[in-house]
Formats: sequence, structure tokens, C-alpha cells
Amino acid sequence: MLGTERAIWAVVVTYNPNMEGLGNLISALAPQVAGVIVVDNASSPDITSQLARFVAENATLLRMPENLGIAEAQNVGIEYAICSGAAFIYLSDQDSVPGSTMLSELLSVLTGRRMNPVAAVGPATVDSRTGVSSFFVVERSGLPRRWMQPVEGQVIPKDIEVSFLIASGTLIPVEVLKRLGGMRSQYFIDHVDTEWCFRARAAGYVLLGVPEARLVHQLGDSVKAVWFFGKRQVMYHSPLRDYYMFRNTLLLLRDVSMSWIWRAHFLWRLVQFAGYFLTFSDDRSLRLRRMVLGVLHGLQGRAGRLDAATGCSHELPESPIGQV
Repeated sequence: MLGTERAIWAVVVTYNPNMEGLGNLISALAPQVAGVIVVDNASSPDITSQLARFVAENATLLRMPENLGIAEAQNVGIEYAICSGAAFIYLSDQDSVPGSTMLSELLSVLTGRRMNPVAAVGPATVDSRTGVSSFFVVERSGLPRRWMQPVEGQVIPKDIEVSFLIASGTLIPVEVLKRLGGMRSQYFIDHVDTEWCFRARAAGYVLLGVPEARLVHQLGDSVKAVWFFGKRQVMYHSPLRDYYMFRNTLLLLRDVSMSWIWRAHFLWRLVQFAGYFLTFSDDRSLRLRRMVLGVLHGLQGRAGRLDAATGCSHELPESPIGQV
């Protein structure tokens, strides 16, 4: 167990989780942290009853009164962890399983001496369905670039400076959260982690990827290997997520200081996203409506949770750590 001065508390956000997968996650996390906090975002009643019995023996369960989004659930868990004496916060989705030494590897890099303060560190991820390792996004001469895992025989660096990290697998010092604030709750989901990372960089912090630290993870409801502007793994989400992706990208460009190159990068991603899913998906009409609504709300600066039935977005309550 880590000493109190380096106490890591894990915050796991759930929404209708698979119990076996969640069990594997908590079993892998528990020996590596001081405590595990499961924040459930108003799962269905049958799942909630199972979750209460399951988590009681392994972690602390915090129930949200309604689905307030991943950002606010993370903030609620972070607040609880800080009150419990956490010095570091580890964020996790419900379908991510860390390697047996991953937390110690991340902590070693995070606490190493550096010229610039470190806001967060994160591992390389491996998709549990395909076995494909992810890439880190780095900046070279002002341009976004993919950093791929070295091939066999090449030297793997201990860490690399990255442009942003995905939330699941990220380790953050509490002192950084107190200075920068938590996640932007009004984003609800999508680009929550991107916004926080760019906010940290604007404040003079660096973000580090740790290639040898491994996290088994799933992005999207399903994944498909395609050739679309190059060979890539396309993650499929529900059409509702298209709304948040398009809206929050525009909110990100409004809320965060970044170069025109990065702005063009994020807008180009939307073009690619729309081009692929409006061409190849079976639910093109619904996706188009969600994308258009997301663009309209993004241009209007509207945030919060979308009511899919009415097409209206509603502001969400925020915990103090999430107010930025």
C-alpha cells in the first residue's frame, strides 16, 4: 500500500456497467491504490441493486440522483477523494483494466524531477477487442502528430510529452486540480478530458504519456478497421454522442486558448467524422440531425445535457471543483 503522503484514490464512473468487467477493474485497482470510489451515474434500477451489493465489499459507492454526465461524476468522486486524504487522483472508465504495476509506473514518472510542472500522466492503451495499441498525440513544430509505439527492438522512452490524455487511466496530483479546477461539467461528455488538458497546458504544465504503462481499454460501443484517410480503427458510438462531439468541439474552440493549427485540426476531425458516418453508417439520417443540432448549439454557446426528445439542452448543477 502506498504511504499517506502519496495516497492514490481511484475514481471510477459507471453507467449500466457489466458486472464482470467492473469486478476485473476493481480487483486490478484495489492493490494499487488507497481506495476506490465508484460514482454511478443513475444506472437502471436492476443494475443499481446489483452494483450496491457488489461495490459494498470492494469500494465506496456514490450514487448520482440523475445522469449528470461523466464530467460532473468525476468531480463528485474527486471531491470525495480529496476529503478522504488523497494526494493523487486516478480516473477510470468502467471498462478499463490497469496492468498490475501501472499505477506505480505512472506515479514514478509523475513525481520525477522536471523543469516544468507535470499536470497529469497517462498510460498507453490497448483495445481489449482488437489488441491494437493506441497512439499518443504529440506536437512537433507546432503540428499535431501521432506518436506510435516503437517496433520490437527499438528503445521505448520512459515518458514523452503529449498534447492531451484521455481521462481513463490518467493520474493527477490533487494540488493541480485545486489550482486548475476539475472537469467542465457543462460539457456532459466528449472533450471533457481534452478541455482540461489544454487548460493545464495554458497554465504552464506539461502532460506526459508513459508508453510502458499499459491499460486495457475500450473506446466506443464497437470498433471497425477501415481505410479512410489512411488505415485506422473507427470507434462507433450511438448517434446521440455525435451531438456532443460536434457541440463540444465548438465549445472547446471557444473556451480554450490554442493556435490556429490546433483549431484547424479539431475542425478537420469533424469533417472526417461526418464524412465517414454520413457515408457508411446505417443510421445516417439520425446522425445528420444530431450533428446539425450539435453545431447549432455549439455556435450558440449552449451546453449541458441534451433532452433528445425535445432537442433542448439543459444546464447542469456543478460541484465546486468543477467551476472554472
